Amino acid sequence: MHVIWQGDHQLLGDEKSRLERELERLGLDPSNYLVEVRRQPDVDGGDRPDGPRYNLYISDVAHPEHETCRLHGGHGRDWIAQYVKIVTRYR
Repeated sequence: MHVIWQGDHQLLGDEKSRLERELERLGLDPSNYLVEVRRQPDVDGGDRPDGPRYNLYISDVAHPEHETCRLHGGHGRDWIAQYVKIVTRYR
């Protein structure tokens, strides 16, 4: 099963499969997760030399009592490791 991806998820590339593997490694079902990706607008109007930045909103649809998690992604930001830390707090 796979994570449900919405928004600008094409920005993520290999990170999508990496998140799914991490969830499985933790014994979690990736199909219980919805991830919405929203690209951050370039404030200066130009392309960033280090690539786009984006916000991720991750929801555990099997556990609606858990809040949707907002993380920042882009060059040099390991949002997957951040999310793994958050998820392991719930376990």
